Order: sequence, then structure tokens, then C-alpha cells
Amino acid sequence: MDKRECIILITVFEEKNITKAADRLFVSQPTLTYKLQQIEKQYNIKILHRGRHGVQFTQQGEYIVEFARSTLERLQMLEETLWNMDEELYGTIKLSVARAYALYRLPDVLKGFSDKYSRVNFNVRTGLNLNLIQHVFKGESHIGIVRGEHHWSYEQRTISEEKMCILSKDKVELSNLPNLKRITYNTDPALNMVIDNWWKQNFSSPPKIGFHFDNMETAKRMAMKGLGYAIVPSIIIKDEENYISLTDRNEEPLLWKTWFLYKKESLELAMVREFIQYLDDQYVTGYK
Repeated sequence: MDKRECIILITVFEEKNITKAADRLFVSQPTLTYKLQQIEKQYNIKILHRGRHGVQFTQQGEYIVEFARSTLERLQMLEETLWNMDEELYGTIKLSVARAYALYRLPDVLKGFSDKYSRVNFNVRTGLNLNLIQHVFKGESHIGIVRGEHHWSYEQRTISEEKMCILSKDKVELSNLPNLKRITYNTDPALNMVIDNWWKQNFSSPPKIGFHFDNMETAKRMAMKGLGYAIVPSIIIKDEENYISLTDRNEEPLLWKTWFLYKKESLELAMVREFIQYLDDQYVTGYK
């Protein structure tokens, strides 16, 4: 089974829909159907059944997909090892990155590294911190960039520390926050916990939630239109925007940290080793 066949099987299995899988693979639906039929003919099995609500994989089909996953991982490992033997760095670094960092900081990080190593590519996935950590733990990503405090037994560094802030169009008094409309947003549970703990330490009544949005950037834009205030990390705030930095019970800045983490075996790849060194040199603010 070659690399292309592995990718086809995995994609169809993930999408459970021939049309969507064909779109992802940039091939026509008839071409994809023909290729699946050829694989079935090659192994004399039935891989899947097509129905009104998509495709259903047979037991043999599920087995061959797992084989395809394992084969693709081994092929990628072979490619990376061979690339690692070359004096010039090239290959694909797989990153799992927190959404906010990917949006506001990662472009500058990747631009700086790519200017130096133009033949190195990146495959970046974003999501919640727990999922990102799992990707690195399972070896699905070389490096994770996560936010907040999380358990990780391997290597990690702090690459940024941000202040937690009240963001609003007009200046507000902290003591008056319980009387004002708050704008909330979907985010990682760890950040919600930091915000909730700060609120409970400072106020006896719950906040007045006026609006809720599915992401931090939309919440920020609404706050800047005067619809209420939002509690956000400073990564999304521009210098000219109106904000108040928060402090903890010891009058120290309330901070939200970003880490990058990895396993030592990833250092066997020269491209990963160089990228980690680049992060160390350019961005690391401390160690844990």
C-alpha cells in the first residue's frame, strides 16, 4: 500500500462521505470511487457500503484503515529520518497550537524561522489545550504551544506571560463591574477558571452577562463598540485600546502564560531541534 492510498483511506474514513473526501483530496468523486474500487479489488475485500447518510466501513475496511494509519506514520518517520541526514534542513514540522497564540503570535514566529530555513514546512492544528497536549503525547505533533497551567511530564518552556485585563470602549471602575454588562466568549476551561477565581475573590455577586460569543476576537470587537466589557489576556489588546490590568490577591499582576512543550525524542529530527532552539533564543521568558 503506497502513501497516496493510505491518505485516501484515512480521509474517506474521517469524512464518512465520498463527496467531502474528494474535495479534501482535490480529486473528482468518480476518480476517488474508482481508486477505492481498485483497493478493494487488490485485496479482494469490501471496504465500505454507501448509503443515503454517507458511507459505513466494514470490519475489513476499519482494519485496513488502521493499517493505513500505521503505514503512513512509518512512511513519514522514514522521510523525516532521511531528511535529517541532509546537511540542509527540510521537511515538515507538526505543531499543535492554542488558537489565540496561532492568531496573534504564530505568524511572526513562523515568518522569522522560515526566513532562515525556507525549505522547512509546517503543519499546524489548533484547538483546546487538552487536545493539543494529547497530540504531542501521542506523537501526532512534534511540538505543542499551549496556554495556562497544565500537567506535562516532559520538556516545556514559558514563551510568553500576558496580563489579564478588563477591556472596554470607555474607562470603567473595577468596583462598578457587577453593575455593568459583561461580554463572555468560548475559551479554554483553564482560562475560564482563572477569570472566575478572580471574580469570586473580588465580588460577592455574579457578573451580569449581556452577550456571549463563540470566540475571543468577536467578544473584543463588541467590547470596543461599547456593548460591555470583556476580561481577556493582553495578547489581543493593542496599546491604544482602553484596558485595566488585573492583579491577584497579593497585588501581583494576574498572568496568563503560554508554554511550548515536546518530548526529547523529537530532538532526533534536525528541523525540530533547530525550531526549538529558535524558540529558546527568541521567545523563552523562563523555565518550569
